[in-house]
Amino acid sequence: MSRDQSIDTSPIVDREQLLDFFRAGEKDRRHRGVGTEHEKFVFKVPGQRVASYEEPGGIGELLENLVRHHGWEATALDRGHLVALVRDGAAITLEPGGQFELSGAIFKTVFDTAAEIDTHFAEVKAAGGPGLRFAPWGLNPTYDLDQVPWMPKARYGIMRNYLPTRGDLAHWMMKGTCTIQANFDYVSEDDAADIIRTGVLASPLVGALFANSPVRLGKPTGMQSFRNHIWTRTDPDRSGVPAFMYRNDWGYSDYLEYLLDVPMFFIRREEGYIDLAGYSFRDFVEGKHPDYSPVLGDFELHASTLFPEVRLKQYIEVRSADGGPRDFIVALPALWKGLLYHEPSRRAVVDLFHPFDEAKHRELYLQAMHGGIHAESAYGPIAELSAELVAIATRGLEALASEFNHPSEATFLDPLRTILERGESLADRFARDFNEVEGDLEALLGRWAI
Repeated sequence: MSRDQSIDTSPIVDREQLLDFFRAGEKDRRHRGVGTEHEKFVFKVPGQRVASYEEPGGIGELLENLVRHHGWEATALDRGHLVALVRDGAAITLEPGGQFELSGAIFKTVFDTAAEIDTHFAEVKAAGGPGLRFAPWGLNPTYDLDQVPWMPKARYGIMRNYLPTRGDLAHWMMKGTCTIQANFDYVSEDDAADIIRTGVLASPLVGALFANSPVRLGKPTGMQSFRNHIWTRTDPDRSGVPAFMYRNDWGYSDYLEYLLDVPMFFIRREEGYIDLAGYSFRDFVEGKHPDYSPVLGDFELHASTLFPEVRLKQYIEVRSADGGPRDFIVALPALWKGLLYHEPSRRAVVDLFHPFDEAKHRELYLQAMHGGIHAESAYGPIAELSAELVAIATRGLEALASEFNHPSEATFLDPLRTILERGESLADRFARDFNEVEGDLEALLGRWAI
């Protein structure tokens, strides 16, 4: 979930202002970068409890230690609680159940991302000391929701109340899941739409390649990515794939229409977060709220509370991967870069699903979350489709390396090649480990913790 930003208090006066928000994200092709975000669960040991914010040696102290010893700057207090840090274009934030997120800086190559992640892992292990362990999974495999403390962030209180009215697994999304995401630039309106459509088409296969959430409450879920299933039961207004994204003739105006119709969570004012959950942003921007007038910061904040598989803000965010270990965190931006920043690769992704059928592709999402790389689909075996997707990305990365005169980032795709060659996904590995240690969380952390 997005971190708090300073609020632009300029009044919203017309539709063109809102379209200009997206235009402001356009970059020169030579200046495009890649940002990577990842989350991990934090456990307090001994006892392997989910860490709380307030306890001695808990998440609050972890943040304080990163400020005190590792050069991070405290950037956000929520009712007196430190909840966000920044340094060198990166940010550390907290998800509702204490999942610890690094929103990485924007880099030209994934080599820089890899170095950033290695530094981050070393720092959080040092700051957490022997009392904290960090687990890179897609789903909390053991604890129920009442065993996971809420983080002290006001915005999460509003979401906590509203989202269960929309989906019965909403609190599991908030407190029980972790993901890896990557962010990409766009050069024009047409480029943004083309990147997003490519991302939508490839997302089910990416979900299968990174599936890592097969166990919940100590029992098999029957799915490779239960985390992706959770999103189907969180809030249909703001998740999934809006139909217009499948078209090849849409633009900023279409995304704006979608955004205006998704109900709000909140706005921010000097007094804090104001609960407007369920209120139409369209009505709000048309001045129909009795107490508050819309400003541009409200629009930016609202845009960050939509969760489609591919999201447009002033950059494009791809969202379908479960949390996973270090080499998969690095593989995710490399895979997407090879697919999205190389125009022939985009066309090759489209060709994978030719002739296109929206209903079949939506079914592919369900087949991928259930069976992962082992599933069949109307387009053929998902393992074969995923292997071709990795091959497409490899060609894209090699072409980009030649064009921009840097080493190829295709080596970062090796973990994906390995699971396809062996026919064993991260979810398979996790389920096997969970069975071998008979669900013992200490032993599981010994095999998986960073």
